[in-house]
Amino acid sequence: MHQTVQDGLENFLADACGREDRARIEAHLRECVECRQEVETMVEMSKLFDTLRSPDPPVPSPGFYAVVSARIEREQSESFWTAFLEPVFGRRLALASLLVLAMLGTVLMSRETEYAVGPSPEMILAAEQDAPMPLMEPGQMLFTLASHNQ
Repeated sequence: MHQTVQDGLENFLADACGREDRARIEAHLRECVECRQEVETMVEMSKLFDTLRSPDPPVPSPGFYAVVSARIEREQSESFWTAFLEPVFGRRLALASLLVLAMLGTVLMSRETEYAVGPSPEMILAAEQDAPMPLMEPGQMLFTLASHNQ
């Protein structure tokens, strides 16, 4: 089949192409016997497929959708998270979490006294008294004493 016919064949067969495309394809089909035979074969096949269609679509029996929905719910696998949503398991999980949190707090509080606090105030004063006092101008000394916080 030639490219001229292939480009607009679907629209031509469905009667959805424009006037110019239709005229171009029909002109080619008048000249080319091979393309004309292929298009005629496609039209015949399309008519045969149309005869296979049922005039009335099948109607499901009453209750069909309810049966299908029930079967889907029955065969649906449970999610991993559904176990956490059960009330009994949820309460147990919350209680276990609180107990673990309380134990962690107790351990941390008991070990807090073992941490190094830093130098004591007496050690700081002794270090300051041993250190030589740097020479400062009187204005800078006054500013340092005025801005000192205890």
